Amino acid sequence: MVSLNGMKTDTLNILMLGASVGEFILNLLVVLVASLIFSGPLLGVGLYFRSKYKKADRIHKLMADTETTAIGSLTPGPVEIRGRVVSTLPPAPSPWSQQPCVFYHFHVEEQRSSQSEHGHHSTYWVDYINDRSSDPFLIEDGTGSVEIAPKEGEFKMNTDFAATSGSFNDAPENLRTLINNRYGRDTQGLIFNKSLRYKESMLENGDEVYVFGEVRQDQGRFIIGAGEMPLIISENGEAAGQSEYASKARKNKTLFMVFLIIGGLIAVVFLCIGIFAAVAAMTEHK
Repeated sequence: MVSLNGMKTDTLNILMLGASVGEFILNLLVVLVASLIFSGPLLGVGLYFRSKYKKADRIHKLMADTETTAIGSLTPGPVEIRGRVVSTLPPAPSPWSQQPCVFYHFHVEEQRSSQSEHGHHSTYWVDYINDRSSDPFLIEDGTGSVEIAPKEGEFKMNTDFAATSGSFNDAPENLRTLINNRYGRDTQGLIFNKSLRYKESMLENGDEVYVFGEVRQDQGRFIIGAGEMPLIISENGEAAGQSEYASKARKNKTLFMVFLIIGGLIAVVFLCIGIFAAVAAMTEHK
């Protein structure tokens, strides 16, 4: 016959083993939650950069695979064309140079400084004025012309005019008047001139550009706007647009890998710590 004491001992061992397993599982669950709390945001940021990388890589490949098409041979879909600008409205003058144009970008930045808690000084630039304007226009080549939807696009223009001003370098009088009257700002601070840099870019009648975009039909005519291919109007040739998206793809892929690796390492560390702690706790109960 099995003794009563032996049965009690077996029952107690079973209960202790069950408690140890339950504590092991509980510890693992706590570690899993902790690893998600610490690594989850990093993995989420990594997935965000992965989506940006995939988008930039897709656009870059689409640009590389799209050949330059004569305007007279356009069909709906992604396209790349080359031609000269023709305004459809009387060109408005740009703010600074007063040159008639279909697009301008007048950009003023102010230099500011900051000091870290360790006394390290650094300088950086912030937008002071950022004024863009565009009107509808056509692109024509020897085979025809097509309308561009500029409000949907990115303009990659060269700088036509540039200047700087600072403490002992006054802004040109016409610039100061423009900034005062048109934008309600000033080039001067309380005592000294502000550290400013000025740039103006324009797209004028007759300028030659490359255009990437999506051809669509609107009321029986073709228009190039944004779609599967973003609308990009560039003065710097087709290679400039492709290289920009290739650079975006590389940058976002690198950030994706960095956040993925760091988040994964944190998750693995927490899991290892949790498993060792849970095993140690079970061992103590034996």
